[in-house]
Amino acid sequence: MTAAEFGIKMLLNLKIIPTAREGYPIGLPFITMFNPENFTLKEDVSYTCTQGTGQAGDAQKYKQTKARTFSVTFTLDGTGVNAPKIPVLAQILLFRQATTLVNGLLHKPNYLIVQWGTFICRCHLTSSSIDYTLFDQTGLPLRAKVTASFTEWTDNLFSAITSMLSSPDLTHEHKVVDGEILPLIVHRTYNDQRYYLQVAKANKLKNFRKLKAGSTLILPPIK
Repeated sequence: MTAAEFGIKMLLNLKIIPTAREGYPIGLPFITMFNPENFTLKEDVSYTCTQGTGQAGDAQKYKQTKARTFSVTFTLDGTGVNAPKIPVLAQILLFRQATTLVNGLLHKPNYLIVQWGTFICRCHLTSSSIDYTLFDQTGLPLRAKVTASFTEWTDNLFSAITSMLSSPDLTHEHKVVDGEILPLIVHRTYNDQRYYLQVAKANKLKNFRKLKAGSTLILPPIK
């Protein structure tokens, strides 16, 4: 596989994009060399119990839906066997730069957008662990496995403004730039990536994963 072919392949891999609070990118995205080995998504719904004294059953009242959490496990490879040879320590630095190191402008680690396939989530990194699994003769790591956990973050005001500016009741046009994928475009327009199949059908796309740069997509009203 050539470097160009590998670069095109990586566009479909999991991306961690550092952003400002407002949602625009403010740094280099971290793109995994290989897609995750595991992806776990957790949702918690809380209820309060109103069981009375002596009652056999209980009546539960909805309290709240907590922010979603998810974790991913992926491999970093610096051997150059299955991908371009990039030192593992350099890959870890790029990962930390995007996720955990304090951004001087924000005075905190970056806000993040994690995107893989049709999954898109604004979030924070809550924890990460690195398991080094292969070393060279000098002790430098050649391969590592990263497990990263995230918590969804939602700015209600931002979501409301985004929804208003990209009203699903209007028809929109979007000019595709190199590297864009349909679920991300749909999410920015409708604030919900689940409509990507309808948009693909409206534009008669045979392969929504390979959009032609410079082409124009029609984003129809969503009832």
